[in-house]
Amino acid sequence: MITVQLIYFGLMFWFGLYIVSRDARNVRLLLAGLGVIVCSFGVGAAVLMPYSLEPQRIALPLSKIQDISSYLPLVLWQGAVLSTVAGKEDKRNALWTLWKYGLIGLALGSVIWLAFAVNPDEIVVSYKAALCTFFILFIVLSLWGTLSDKIKRPLSFYVFSYVPLLIFACMTALTFLYPNDAWNKGVIMAQGAGMLVFSAYTMIKEIREQGESWLPDLFRSLDYSVFFTLIFSGQVALVIWLGTGTGFDFITLLLLMISMMVSIAFQVFVYPIRALLDNFALMMFPKLRLERSKLRLVESVQARIDEDAKPEEMDDEELYRHVRRATSNLGNLERLASSPLTQLKLIDERLRKRGAADGVMERANELKSLLIESILQIKPRQDESFGTTDEWKFYNALYFPYVVGIKPYSVRYSGNQLDAPSQDALAWFRSCVPERTCYNWQNAGARLIATSLKEKNALIKAQ
Repeated sequence: MITVQLIYFGLMFWFGLYIVSRDARNVRLLLAGLGVIVCSFGVGAAVLMPYSLEPQRIALPLSKIQDISSYLPLVLWQGAVLSTVAGKEDKRNALWTLWKYGLIGLALGSVIWLAFAVNPDEIVVSYKAALCTFFILFIVLSLWGTLSDKIKRPLSFYVFSYVPLLIFACMTALTFLYPNDAWNKGVIMAQGAGMLVFSAYTMIKEIREQGESWLPDLFRSLDYSVFFTLIFSGQVALVIWLGTGTGFDFITLLLLMISMMVSIAFQVFVYPIRALLDNFALMMFPKLRLERSKLRLVESVQARIDEDAKPEEMDDEELYRHVRRATSNLGNLERLASSPLTQLKLIDERLRKRGAADGVMERANELKSLLIESILQIKPRQDESFGTTDEWKFYNALYFPYVVGIKPYSVRYSGNQLDAPSQDALAWFRSCVPERTCYNWQNAGARLIATSLKEKNALIKAQ
């Protein structure tokens, strides 16, 4: 039984880390992954609880972890759902704002209170009060989100989002009516299964919308994680079993679980770790360090590219969405390399004309050049560097933030190294252009680029 529980704990911890590492800038993936990780801590505490023989020193902290893990994942889960309802481009929605600043603040406050409380009676009362409060908020926000959602969504969205959320909220609320270890452990295990299903649904949905492939990289990460865990943690388990001859106690089981977590985390974040080690080991060899960086990028992106993508068959809205994402990632070759736009016939033709090899890096660089050329074509007067009239707004909104790299709405960005036109643009953005207006101009500019790419690609196909 302990083996099954450890496998379940390891699976949840790996999947949470994997979702976060896949795209930490995506709010939905980040919240879903964090929810699974917190759930895995609750499962780990439930596994350790029967082995805690000193209630005052060990059992109480484990009980606190279980309590926190019974409602905090639901808060994160609901945040991922509400961010979808609020829309990818509208994070000023009142519902999203209430969750972000209200519910999260309340959840963190309750976590801090439970973490530092020492009186068992206070802990019980505080936990029950938190459960009741969050249960009511779950119901209110879920109903509000459903009724205020103006987009007609498929039934699967509600099946995998609101229905499990309310079911597990009810199960969690019932824990103070049946305060026994078996029920609490069952709720945590069931909640973990729900988080796994919801997070898998969210991950697949988001990755498909990004035009990337999700299955090969998922299997690669799972395969490597199992292998690493068996090699390192398996040795620890074997030594503990052969050394004691009586099985696990609290310390040895905790040591084994920490070993599993380290092995899994090392594999999931192997590319950043390798980059850090290479930069340190090869600091005296810049060319070799650059080549190693290119090899890591190709290796990490290769499994995420959807080779069956057919950008020529995309409708106008889907093509615009991918162009918008690609223009915002002009400085990130890894994101560009995984874009389905690299599969355009136009990219094939450009590579053929200049005799370049057909590879991941070459396609990413060619897409970057194509997008920059498209942005420059929007420029109203080729003989001028910067202008502030209406005809310049789309060009300014795309060129200076994405090609030059200025960050006009960051208080920590100074721009001292910029040339004169870029400094003028920076001052103009900060004094005359609200952030929301700039965002709308970027959207409109991306639509112009998408239309241009579609026309150019159609000419290539007609030849």
